[in-house]
Amino acid sequence: MRSQAMHFQARVPAKLADERLQANLARASGRFVAARAQAVAEYEGDFEALRDAGRDIRDRVVADLDVWLETFEASAAARGAEVLYARDGEEIGRLVVEIARRHGVTKVVKSKSMLSEEADLNAVLEAAGITPVETDLGEYIQQLDDNEPPSHILAPAFHKSKEEVAELFARAHGRPPVDDIAGLTREAREVLRRHFLTAQMGLSGANFLVAETGSAVLVTNEGNGRMVTTLPPVHVVVTGIEKIVPTLEDVATLLRLLPRSASGQRISNYVTVATGVRAAGELDGPDHLYVILVDNGRAALAGGEFATMLRCIRCGACMNHCPVYQSVGGHAYGWVYPGPMGAVLTPLFTGLENARDLPQASTLCNQCGAVCPVRIPLPGLLRRLRERQMDEGLRPRRERRALRLWGWLAARPRLYRLAVRVAARYLDWLADGTDRIRVMGIAPEWTAGRDLPAPEGRTFRDLYAARRKHSKEEGR
Repeated sequence: MRSQAMHFQARVPAKLADERLQANLARASGRFVAARAQAVAEYEGDFEALRDAGRDIRDRVVADLDVWLETFEASAAARGAEVLYARDGEEIGRLVVEIARRHGVTKVVKSKSMLSEEADLNAVLEAAGITPVETDLGEYIQQLDDNEPPSHILAPAFHKSKEEVAELFARAHGRPPVDDIAGLTREAREVLRRHFLTAQMGLSGANFLVAETGSAVLVTNEGNGRMVTTLPPVHVVVTGIEKIVPTLEDVATLLRLLPRSASGQRISNYVTVATGVRAAGELDGPDHLYVILVDNGRAALAGGEFATMLRCIRCGACMNHCPVYQSVGGHAYGWVYPGPMGAVLTPLFTGLENARDLPQASTLCNQCGAVCPVRIPLPGLLRRLRERQMDEGLRPRRERRALRLWGWLAARPRLYRLAVRVAARYLDWLADGTDRIRVMGIAPEWTAGRDLPAPEGRTFRDLYAARRKHSKEEGR
């Protein structure tokens, strides 16, 4: 597992000052938002009712997770798969290496798996003398760039420009740079094809696991998932225990939500339903299938105050709409999961003390909650993490004192009203007749990299008092 210290606040200034990153984010950030909006508008039905149905399916599983895991294990075993369990990232690596050695594997082709990122699996395989090859185009680009972590769960190379990718390909492939996207994808296809044909193992994640059939459902747009799951003689699925779905009918419901929320598509280009090993007479599919079900902090959430986070179907809509993510990109978050979902999951999976900044990495504007296809109350979960930080003394002492002072004032209306008026006059004085505050005297960090707009007009309390007075006069 990568470093457990998620210093979001320390990374942010560099990300904001990175002109190339800012240009790339500005160019790409609105595409997913517009595509989702159009896909939802074109949906032939009640999309809000569909979100309710998706939420209910996920809650049904989370409420009886142990039962559905047993059901899936029995169904998968009946079709020739071996189901294994991993407590954490270290166990994922140990199990995958053991399977590889059992079958004489020297090369593994990978389709996207966030769990392999949690385990830093590429580094584990390389240390064992096994060559991992990422075949998702974005993950492949990141692997060529010294195994740089993904910056987005849907588009791992979201932060890179076409020109940066062309430079990477030219250096890695020993070919002249290609200046168009179609040429770059063709080049990647030519290079990866020989790996598909020579790898002894395919490793994938799973968007869903179907309890009634023991199937692993994989949603992709590039076709690499189909190659990884059918060509190599050994297929290993590494995914979280929460990915269980009761029936294929439930999968169909969730597939109406996932691509629309993720990429704005009605359906992804490829939906692979991998069920068991290759049977007699079948032309493709693995001879050996292993499903590694990973806990890594998930079981502890079931039945608790953060259980709704287990609904997540990893669509990325929350980060696509998040103003914080759009400003700093994914790498500022410091681990596998960026954006609002990462600001909740990372502290829960790695320890709140290791990710102290992340619950604060949100404006709580609720854009994430408004677009989540399974209605995860992300702002509420972030607020609860902030409360836990205060209870456990994980925030700076000055901040805790300031909040206690605010709470004391808020409980005393007259004193609070006086304090608001004093603060407003102080801010007016700092603005010195302009519409901007250049330096915030008592909190200079607020204006270290930006100007603060000066307050305009009367305070809310004054406006509210005037409205009440007006209403009473009209009622006479």
